[in-house]
Amino acid sequence: MMSQTNKNNSRYIRYILLISASLWVLWPISIMIEEGFRVDIGPLFSGRGASFVGEFFQGQGGIRFTTIEYAKALKVEAYPRLLVNSVIIAVSSVLVAILAGLPAGFTMAMYKFRGKAFITYALLAMRTISPFAVLLPFFLIYGRLGLFDTYQGMAFIYLIINLPIITMMMRGFFKDIPKEIFEAAFMSGASDSYILRKVALPLALPGLAAAAVFAFVGTWNEFFYALFLTGTVTKTVSRGVWSGFSESIESFKILEFDELNAGGTLAIIPAVILSLAVQRYLARGFTLGAEEQR
Repeated sequence: MMSQTNKNNSRYIRYILLISASLWVLWPISIMIEEGFRVDIGPLFSGRGASFVGEFFQGQGGIRFTTIEYAKALKVEAYPRLLVNSVIIAVSSVLVAILAGLPAGFTMAMYKFRGKAFITYALLAMRTISPFAVLLPFFLIYGRLGLFDTYQGMAFIYLIINLPIITMMMRGFFKDIPKEIFEAAFMSGASDSYILRKVALPLALPGLAAAAVFAFVGTWNEFFYALFLTGTVTKTVSRGVWSGFSESIESFKILEFDELNAGGTLAIIPAVILSLAVQRYLARGFTLGAEEQR
């Protein structure tokens, strides 16, 4: 009886911690969404009757919502351009990272070769380097090579960020697949490329989806490099929301926080849609490779 009580208590504590963590994460997002709708609680204290005049609802005992800030954000000429820039940069960098990281992760999971440990530690070390330490070298190199404010330059720097992530994640996913499957394929005379395409990839597809979504969301939300390495051509939505919307992507304007909150909410939607589209792969994908060493 005591053991069952302890299990129930630990479960309740775990639920409380999870709910608290979720509220901690979702609270600022909910504030941003609410501010974008420009919620007005004034009608709760007014004596006016209910009416529908250019807004959803207003009246005594009600709350007034308006979508005008979302409409203003979508009507601004520069905002769709910011979204397009973010899509181009994020998709291109993630695709190249997958094309390079998929075979690299497979090789590191299946084969022993000289320098394997060094490559593994180097990939892990790349995730520990502060962006501040490499910003100035990248800024100078990009200026000399003409890569500043270009799609190629931004895709390349995000490729450097995403490639270690996808490589190490795919390494863990491939190691989670029973080796007997690959040994049977080798015994049947299948080539390495055939095993990767026809055997390993279908089994690790949920893991690949999880890695791709993880890299895409990280690139979509990245702000530091976008702030210093983009300009009037490749400005992303994360930088655009921070700097303020204007009718032209080349200019700024005085910040209107309701409009910026609406734009920030709209910027979340693509990442949410992508995550929902592959959600059946995500749960299984993130559990693949959980026991990377066995």
